Amino acid sequence: MLTKHATALRILMNEDLYLTREDFLAKKHTTSEAFPIETVTEAEIIPIPEFAFSGKNLKNFLILTDTALQENHLKALESTLLRKQMGLDDVSIVDFSAYPNATFDQLNASFMPQKLVCFGLKPETIGLPETELNQISTFNNCQILYTYSFNNMLGDKEKTKAFWEPMKLL
Repeated sequence: MLTKHATALRILMNEDLYLTREDFLAKKHTTSEAFPIETVTEAEIIPIPEFAFSGKNLKNFLILTDTALQENHLKALESTLLRKQMGLDDVSIVDFSAYPNATFDQLNASFMPQKLVCFGLKPETIGLPETELNQISTFNNCQILYTYSFNNMLGDKEKTKAFWEPMKLL
């Protein structure tokens, strides 16, 4: 019986086959002919730092802050999340000031965010396209909201309202 159908071959050939060094050398192949290998330079490898974060990232929602969160910042954030029927476990909160050279690719590899809110941190800082303040944009299937820092927003009703309007859509 002859077949080229992949599923049929997997069923018919259920044993592991190995090419020994002697078999390989008997065929007089060079390594590059028999096993094409893609080379990766060290410049292409992006080291991923171990990010310290709060939350459990249950909803792939990343929050970046420009400074460490103070207790009143955390309460305001928790209140905002509750209005969206979310909790602190649904998000990951990273103090970006501890990782000034981190990039979106590194953050994406660690957290795989579908939604990202940058409090006081311009998206260009992490290698994202320029984004207008309090406007939702999309990059690599991730919705991004750039807004004021907690220090600038708390106590200012106009800034809080400007943040909340796009946040409730996120």
